[in-house]
Amino acid sequence: MEYEGLTNDDLANIHALNRAFLIAVSGCAAEGLGEIARRRLTDLQLTRLASAPFLLFSFREQDDDYWRRVLEDDSQIDLIDSGNPRDEKIGQLQVAGLSFLWQLVRRNPYAARIVSGAPVGWCDRLAGLTLVGLLQKAATRGDLLRMRFPDEAAIWRRLLENGSGSRRQARLASHHSALQALLTRAPESQYNRLSAAACRIRGTKV
Repeated sequence: MEYEGLTNDDLANIHALNRAFLIAVSGCAAEGLGEIARRRLTDLQLTRLASAPFLLFSFREQDDDYWRRVLEDDSQIDLIDSGNPRDEKIGQLQVAGLSFLWQLVRRNPYAARIVSGAPVGWCDRLAGLTLVGLLQKAATRGDLLRMRFPDEAAIWRRLLENGSGSRRQARLASHHSALQALLTRAPESQYNRLSAAACRIRGTKV
C-alpha cells in the first residue's frame, strides 16, 4: 500500500515551526529545556537544526489521559502546571503548531504521525474537532507545548552538534537518527506503516 509523503510545503512549515521554537527557547531558563536552552546557536546553526524533517517540540501526543482532560467539555484547569502560556512566543507557536497538525491529520494522517510521533487515536481526536474548537480547548493550557525527547540528552547532544553543523552528511545523519528514535517510540503496531511513509521524506539542503 502506498503512503503519501510530506510535500515541500509541509517541510517548509515544519522548518518554520522548528525555527520559531528554537528562537522562543533560546537562552530560556524554563525547566525541562536542558542543553537546548543553554546553547547559543548562531543564526545559521539555528536554521540548520530547524531543517530537521520532524517537529523538535511536542504537544504531548502520547499522553492520552492529558488530552482526554483537555478535550472534556467540563475539564478543569490544573492550576499547578497549567494556565495560559506565560511566554507570548510560545503561545503563538502553540496556535501555529496545532493549526498545522490539525490540517495535516485531516489531509495526510500518516505524515502527521511521522513528524510528531503521534498515535492513531490522537490524530483521530484532532480530526474530529473544528480548528476553532481545538484552539479554544488548548488556549488555556500552559503545560501543553514541550521539548521533544525531554529525557534523551544524547539525542539532543547530537542534534545540537552535528545537527546544526556545516557538514551536510553528518547533519542529515543526525536528523534522521533522531527521526528514527521518534518513530520507534510510536506504538509497535504502527511502526511499519510509519517507516514506509518516512522513506518518502527527502533530505534538505541548508
